[in-house]
Amino acid sequence: MTLRASVALQLGTLALDVAFEVADGEVVAVLGPNGAGKTTLLRALAGLYPLEKGYVSLNGTLLEAPEERVRVAPEGRAVGVMFQDYLLFPHLSARENVAFGLRARGVGKAEARRRAGEWLDRMRLGEHAHEHPRALSGGQAQRVALARALAIEPRLLLLDEPLAALDVEVRQAVRRELRAHLDQFPGPAVVVTHAPLEAAALADRLVILEHGRLVQDGSVAEVTRRPRSEWVARLVGLNLLRGQARGARVELPSGASVVSASRASGEVFAVIDPRAVALHRRQPDGSPRNVWRGSVEGVESQGDRARVYVDGAVPVVAEVTPAAVAELNLAGGGSIWVSIKATEIDVYDA
Repeated sequence: MTLRASVALQLGTLALDVAFEVADGEVVAVLGPNGAGKTTLLRALAGLYPLEKGYVSLNGTLLEAPEERVRVAPEGRAVGVMFQDYLLFPHLSARENVAFGLRARGVGKAEARRRAGEWLDRMRLGEHAHEHPRALSGGQAQRVALARALAIEPRLLLLDEPLAALDVEVRQAVRRELRAHLDQFPGPAVVVTHAPLEAAALADRLVILEHGRLVQDGSVAEVTRRPRSEWVARLVGLNLLRGQARGARVELPSGASVVSASRASGEVFAVIDPRAVALHRRQPDGSPRNVWRGSVEGVESQGDRARVYVDGAVPVVAEVTPAAVAELNLAGGGSIWVSIKATEIDVYDA
C-alpha cells in the first residue's frame, strides 16, 4: 500500500509544492520550521485541502488528480487522521468517539460500538470507555484519538504533532507506545512533528520542508550526518557552510575559505561538528589548516557542555566544556582564535 503524492496548492502566502513516496509499513516524519507547510501537506493528503496540481495515489488507486478531474472525498479515502489537539468530541464518551468514524462510514451502531470497545481494550482503555474526554489524562486522550484513527482500518495513517499536547513527564512513555502501534500498522504512515527527538524515535525516514518545498529526504542517520539546509544543521547542532570547492579548498560567498582533507569541485556543503572547533585566546602554534580570528558573541550552557557562538570570517559554533569556558573567560566575550583540523570538515555535493 504505497503512498505516492505530488501536492501543489496555494494557501494564503504558502505555496506548497512537494512530491514524495511512503512505502507499505514505512513511517515517514515530516519536519520543518513554522510555516513550512507540514500540516497543510497532511491535510491535503487527507483530502481536507483540494490540490491545484499533482496527485495523491494509494496502492495504485488515484485519490485525487485535478488534471484528470479525480477527487475522492475525505470520508471515502480510508485515511486515518489524528489531529494535533486530538479533536475529541467533548460530549461523547471515549467509546462513542472511537465509534464516530465507523458510523460516518456506514457501520451500524451496535457493530461500531463493538469495534470501538475492542480498540479501547487494545489501547488498555477498556475501563475508561464510558468516560468523557475531560475526565481523561493527556496520554489517555491521545490513545483514544489514535484508536479512533485506527478503528476505520485505514490504508494510510496521518498523525499531526501526536505528542505535542502531552506533558513532558508522560511524553516519553507515550512515545514508546505510539512507536509500538506504528510498528504494527501495515500501511504507510506520515507523522508531522517539529521535534527531532520524536522524529528519530518514531520514523524510519525524514522529509524536511522549508517554505513549502522539500529540501531533504533520507534516513535519520543521513539527514543528521549530512544536512542540506541551515535549518536542519541548527536542528541537529552542526555548523553548515556552502561554497565552491576547488580541490581541498572551499571558497565561501563571504570571500573566506576553509580547507578539508578531501578534494571536490563545484558547489558543495561543508559540515563541521561544534566539538571539532577549538578556541584559543592566542594564535595557536603548529600548522592547523584552518585558523582565523573571531569574536565571542555568546555562550549557552547545555548540560555538561557549553555552545560558544563565534562571529568572524567564518561564523561558527563551538562546543566546549564548562572548564574551558572558565579558563578562556569566554563569558566575557572578546577576541578569540578559531582552529579546525582539515580532517574534521566533511565536504559533499550541494
